[in-house]
Amino acid sequence: MNHSLSRFLPVWVAALAVSALGATEPANLITTPSGLRYLITEHGTGALAKAGEVIIYHYKGTLPDGTVFDSSFDRKTPFAFTLGRKQVIKGVEEAFGYFGVGAKGTMIIPPDLAYGAKQRGAIPPNSTLRFDIEVLEIKAHGLADLLQETIDTAGLAAAQAKFAEVQAAKFDGLYVSESQLNNLGYKYLTKGDNLPAALAVLQWNVELYPASGNVYDSLGEANVKNDDRAAALRNYAKALELDPKNQNAEKFLTALKATADEPGALVQMLAHLRADEANQAH
Repeated sequence: MNHSLSRFLPVWVAALAVSALGATEPANLITTPSGLRYLITEHGTGALAKAGEVIIYHYKGTLPDGTVFDSSFDRKTPFAFTLGRKQVIKGVEEAFGYFGVGAKGTMIIPPDLAYGAKQRGAIPPNSTLRFDIEVLEIKAHGLADLLQETIDTAGLAAAQAKFAEVQAAKFDGLYVSESQLNNLGYKYLTKGDNLPAALAVLQWNVELYPASGNVYDSLGEANVKNDDRAAALRNYAKALELDPKNQNAEKFLTALKATADEPGALVQMLAHLRADEANQAH
């Protein structure tokens, strides 16, 4: 399962004003030429990130009516992305030109800097998004970026050798992130259409985070695309064992058991499930 946005919220020392959209937001927001609005309530002491560096932060995302659509605070797991790699929406990329290590504050992102007219999970089309954030740290290099660079330039075999090398060195100097590896696996699974790379990256994530139900869920989807019924059943069952509230794993297990055991059947099953999800979103 792909969590592209990775519920405890700090107390923000900022006056609140009622916006035209009917939700509360901090007063004295700064507006940039792009339309991004932001307010730093605590500046921190760290430097700003440079392109290619990994930013690790906590966030709470809300819609204009105050509905929380995601929160890394609640998961107690910070989110990470690499600046300049288009791994997050445009507004978040821009905002981190202002928020350094230790900074806290709010960013208000208009639809054209977010998801535009697209439905994105619980986020309706044309939504303005608010993120209350806390920047934890910045790292020079990320494991996921190293693996992507190696796969894209030298191939999967080279990446497998590189993973073994950095693992033996205990990933010295690299930021290792479950969410970044998961997102890389999905990049190859969907946008990159590189199934062998997706399987390898998601399997590495399982090895590194064996107590996470989400990594088994993601690998299960790659198994489905690979027409590997036994592996898909095993990994979705493990995902549900680790997280009994995982409705996605439960849905896939039910569908797998009801699908004929014949070549190509799992790929068709996945297409039907994704079509149903798209219809429900509208």
